[in-house]
Amino acid sequence: MTKTVEEQAVDKLNHVQSGGVQKEAVKRPPRVKNAKYAMLLGYQGKKYFGMQLQKDLPTIESKLLEAMEKAGWITPAQRDKPFDFFFQRAARTDRAVSAVRQMCGMQLPRDDAKYQTEGAGILNDLLPADIRVFGMRRTTNFFHPQKQCDYRTYSYTCPSFVFAKPTELTNASYRISPETLAEVNDILSIYKGTHNFFNYTAKRAYDDMSSNRYIVSFECKKPFLFRDEFRNEDVEFVQITVKGQSFVLHQIRKMVGMVICVVRELHLKSAIQRSFEGQRMDIPMAPGLGLLLEQTHYDSYDRKNSKSHEPLSDWGEMIEKEVQRTKFELITKDTLEMELLSQGMLKWLADLVHHDFTCNPEAEEPEKKTFVTMAAACASKAAKEQAAVGEGSEEAPEVAPSTSEDAKPVEEAAPVPEEAPKVEEKAAASA
Repeated sequence: MTKTVEEQAVDKLNHVQSGGVQKEAVKRPPRVKNAKYAMLLGYQGKKYFGMQLQKDLPTIESKLLEAMEKAGWITPAQRDKPFDFFFQRAARTDRAVSAVRQMCGMQLPRDDAKYQTEGAGILNDLLPADIRVFGMRRTTNFFHPQKQCDYRTYSYTCPSFVFAKPTELTNASYRISPETLAEVNDILSIYKGTHNFFNYTAKRAYDDMSSNRYIVSFECKKPFLFRDEFRNEDVEFVQITVKGQSFVLHQIRKMVGMVICVVRELHLKSAIQRSFEGQRMDIPMAPGLGLLLEQTHYDSYDRKNSKSHEPLSDWGEMIEKEVQRTKFELITKDTLEMELLSQGMLKWLADLVHHDFTCNPEAEEPEKKTFVTMAAACASKAAKEQAAVGEGSEEAPEVAPSTSEDAKPVEEAAPVPEEAPKVEEKAAASA
């Protein structure tokens, strides 16, 4: 028997149990469980201001997040603040730098079948043609693509004539000899191991521990020919690959620039070892067109989670074929054609002969003031005053006001001549 609205209201008012009104259970929507996923993607970066999200600038992440929002995977708020769904990337590629196997991590509503089977196709339909997603895989809940990346491999592709000797012509007809190729690899091997690369980046001091980087391998592969359709000739290119734990800003391009200078006999081979030492050196930076992020390595993660999750360093033969096809058609071919059209490397080499490796001392950063240096300055000033008093009269001379910052603590701490030795003793104890 169906009750009227009035009867239902009376029942609710009179629904008393154990002396209290029983409240109806509030129906809540089912809780959505989240899971962590890894995304493998590649892109041609010449139109973008790097990988990481930047306000009012086109970046790889901005396009990727827009596509994920259109697909209904994230909300507009998450698009503006990607950290809300734990979005991270393995490497922050710079402006115009491309990548073959970039890795991203994110937390999404758990749906392995949708993301792993259809995820790449859904996003590729919404992304620009120069950004391609190759696949997605479920990861551990604490996966971090940047922190758990063991190594990163980059490549730098350039015409082989960059290694021409002073007695050889630097043009498209140049062909690198086996002897020169062996010399290049010998010079590249100097960079292997742990070194201080403060001279290969910007705004880092020699004593900054973050300037130390570890390089596993650095080699130049065999040359290959690429047809210049405009000039109707074959041009020889070489590819330099470097594998390391991580790299500081401009490090790879400056290492390549330094090696080119040494091979072309514009600088001594011993200068590379000196560049790891404390003296500041102005190292030329090679053009950024040929730089490419080849792969991010997760060997430790794969070994640790081999029984529970799929590997992230090996995505299978089918995806690898798609990666290689996209690499040539989207990145490598475009890079080589752009180099032949712009002749950027030839222009850079023309200015390289005028490069000065020495730094302007006036442009160096001022020495940091410490208690020891300030105390030593006070002691030195006091000693000079004492000597002047001894030679002249018994009265202490007036000290002229100084405009230098280093002299300010000296004026305030200028002692009476008889107390000068104490200042010297304090400075020595502090040192």
